[in-house]
Amino acid sequence: MTEVTEQDFDEQVLNSDLPVFACFTTSWCRSCFPTCLVADEVANRYKGRIKFVKIDKEKAPEISDEYHITVVPSLILFKDSQITKKLLGYQDKVALK
Repeated sequence: MTEVTEQDFDEQVLNSDLPVFACFTTSWCRSCFPTCLVADEVANRYKGRIKFVKIDKEKAPEISDEYHITVVPSLILFKDSQITKKLLGYQDKVALK
């Protein structure tokens, strides 16, 4: 999973030709790690069809504010620069598929 910053968010997420699955996390979040591990597994299954990225909420406060990220992990699926799905909290593999 590629880590995205505020500097490359537009290029990596909003301007992507593929749908983008963004996992918003923090370094101190205990449930973020397993969610991102599951997302990595799912990423391998959808490689080439969906782009998977990770965004540290604390390192990207402007993006977090813009998308109202108050819970971590928060998972957002972007397509054509629009949010198509938003999931809050820990998610298992079934929910991510």
